[in-house]
Amino acid sequence: MKIRKLLLAALVLGVIHSVAYADVSEAAHDFKADVKEAGTKIGHGARDAAHATADASKKVGHAVANTARHGYHATKNAIHNATHKSGTSERTASEEEKR
Repeated sequence: MKIRKLLLAALVLGVIHSVAYADVSEAAHDFKADVKEAGTKIGHGARDAAHATADASKKVGHAVANTARHGYHATKNAIHNATHKSGTSERTASEEEKR
């Protein structure tokens, strides 16, 4: 009788152990899958943020370059116009002195 009880207890413990091990294994697998999915989402979010920052930086750079180009040409034209106007007035004044 004691042997039957001992064998029955061992059998019950064996079955419970297998079920418990399967549950722990399944929980561990689910945890791993959740961690991988969360890591993937974080990685995609970081990539999207980096792309947005790069695009914004490019747009700002192009705007600065375009503005600088227009400013350069405006300054160049202003200096050119100013020197040619003053040059002609100086020439006329010097030509008048020669006469």
